[in-house]
Amino acid sequence: MIFKKISVDFHGVIYLAPEFFKQFMQNAIEQGIEVQVVSGGPRRFIADFLAENKIPYHKLWCIIDQPEINEKTVFFADGSFRVDDDLWDKAKGEYCFREHIDLHIDDSDIYEKYFTTPYCRFVAAEGVFIYRNQRIFSNLTPQEVLEKLQKLNLIES
Repeated sequence: MIFKKISVDFHGVIYLAPEFFKQFMQNAIEQGIEVQVVSGGPRRFIADFLAENKIPYHKLWCIIDQPEINEKTVFFADGSFRVDDDLWDKAKGEYCFREHIDLHIDDSDIYEKYFTTPYCRFVAAEGVFIYRNQRIFSNLTPQEVLEKLQKLNLIES
């Protein structure tokens, strides 16, 4: 069986609209869609937040956990870190390509140029979803958003 997959960013997306994405991700899972959380990290903070908010998902992938990135990261005493922008910016796109993700939802327009996977930008402050630089819908329920994405053939049901 081939699983259809979506990935959702944490910072700027799930973190800013946890109730919306809790329901969105639950609806997707109920329809047989694999849902992954794809973010920069740190893993422990994200996993704890998802658990505390009862947000369902299948897999959590963090950029900072990847050996090829971690070994090129400079860590500071205060817990912050520095990674080459190009290496960081393209990591999610490369991951989504390798994992055959059908759609990625993120808040940053910076990452989009590194994606071959369909990329939908979420603007939390406005409740807006943007695909191919066009505002495709705003202020819909999680189920309505999922249905619209399916009608756009971004996700097959």
